[in-house]
Amino acid sequence: MCSIKTVLQILLICVALSGTTLAINCYVCDASDTKTPFQCGEWFERFDDPDIQPQNCSNVHEAKYCIKHIGRYEGGIGAKRFCSSKDLGNYCDYVKNKGDRMDYRSCIFTCDTDGCNAAGSLRPWLAGVVGTLLLASFWRC
Repeated sequence: MCSIKTVLQILLICVALSGTTLAINCYVCDASDTKTPFQCGEWFERFDDPDIQPQNCSNVHEAKYCIKHIGRYEGGIGAKRFCSSKDLGNYCDYVKNKGDRMDYRSCIFTCDTDGCNAAGSLRPWLAGVVGTLLLASFWRC
């Protein structure tokens, strides 16, 4: 039987490692990209097997969210998906810039799971706890 001290040490190691190695995975694309303009439309379903796959967001400091921005942005119309450290909320607004003949609907959608529409996944702390319990049961201290 393992001592409580040993189990706590293993748990601490697992939690520390899970926090540094796991990051959210998001679709990252921009419809205004001239090389691949049709890979990032407003409607792409996960089950359509898109040409792009979710990317690890570890390059964005403290990334916790996936963002989907559709409509009017950066002088263009289309969709943009990216990683973010901030929750931008979920809302739509109508935008009319100087020279526009009409209002354009623009929406922001924020989520916090891999791929934005994936089933709920294990949080890093839960994975650490489960890993510790499994390790302790197989490794008889």
